[in-house]
Amino acid sequence: MITLDTDLFLALNAGANPNPYIALVAIAITRFAIMLVPCYIALLWLQGSRRRRLLAFALVLALTIAIMLSFLTGLAIFRPRPFMIGLGNSLVEHRPSASFPSNHTLVFAVCATVLALVRQYGTACLAAVIGLLVAWSRVYVGVHYPSDLIGGVVLAVPAAMIALALTARYGTAVVTIAESLLDRLTSGLPKFGRR
Repeated sequence: MITLDTDLFLALNAGANPNPYIALVAIAITRFAIMLVPCYIALLWLQGSRRRRLLAFALVLALTIAIMLSFLTGLAIFRPRPFMIGLGNSLVEHRPSASFPSNHTLVFAVCATVLALVRQYGTACLAAVIGLLVAWSRVYVGVHYPSDLIGGVVLAVPAAMIALALTARYGTAVVTIAESLLDRLTSGLPKFGRR
């Protein structure tokens, strides 16, 4: 299994002489695509409907649970990143932390799973497609093995299910408190766009 994982990594990695255009795209995806997630969550919250704010809460909760699971998994199953053992070609700087699982892949897998479970299929598919691009880029730039990506997807499912169960039980109360706090914090600010 490890040999297959290493062989697949070497097949997908940029190599010693990568195409500069593909390398540029991969680096951009690996560095910036992750920012789409907090932007989407903020947009959900700012759109203001209770349903969208509950979805934003569920996504934040699922991501928090997933990152905690990832951290614990990385402690239990420490695997050095490819560049830490001189394997392949690394196109980006990265700290020498646990390779398994891929947190970038985990984030998009969590979003896709939560969105699919609440029947937001179009947005779930979009998250999955972006997640696949991110997963490819993480191997291409040399910071993850293919099995790290699978690990991220596997952890995403229980995190999403736990978060949705907790949201169904406590989400309305938490969102109501958050809305109340925001109203208090912004009550003294000028209201733009009103006459």
